[in-house]
Amino acid sequence: MDVGGRRKGFHAAVVDDRRLVAGPTCLPGPAAVVEWIAPWQPLVVGVDSPCSLAEAGKTMRDCERLFSPRTLCGIRPTPSASTLARQRRKRGAAATYYEWIEHGLELYAALREAKLTAIDCFPTASWTRWLGPRRRESRARWSTRALASRKLRDVPSRLNQDGRDAIGAALTACAYTLKRYEPFGEMVVPLPDGRGGTRRR
Repeated sequence: MDVGGRRKGFHAAVVDDRRLVAGPTCLPGPAAVVEWIAPWQPLVVGVDSPCSLAEAGKTMRDCERLFSPRTLCGIRPTPSASTLARQRRKRGAAATYYEWIEHGLELYAALREAKLTAIDCFPTASWTRWLGPRRRESRARWSTRALASRKLRDVPSRLNQDGRDAIGAALTACAYTLKRYEPFGEMVVPLPDGRGGTRRR
């Protein structure tokens, strides 16, 4: 599940270990996501958005401190509740800078209410694990190659970044169900190809 602000909405996809089953499709809000995804009875929903905020007085979540270009890839820090509140009071577009995080938290709540299991994932980290660092390649070309490396059937030939990331989140959820992942605190990152079993940090 790729997560955007309220205007952009969500991009959702369903996969099994062989093919793209449904989507990617754009959905306006958490209720629409639950309505669309529930009939597929997913074992796990991968959400490309933080499942929690940073603790008071901290500038990022503890799990995000495990990320760096050296260990895996960079990541945008998640704010604390007080930082989020301060940002909301700003004028203009700055007030909605973290809106996608708030929208994501609303989605987690809706999925819990629907009794659907969700995991916090980061498709950029998944693409890095499956293909290697992006370096100077465009994000579009790099993530397209990373998705192709999964050899998933029935993937449309033309996708935008949101669609690719929705599929990446779904593939990460699939890796989680197969126990082929490494937990970075609250976040789930798939293991590289050829590695078996869950690794712990």
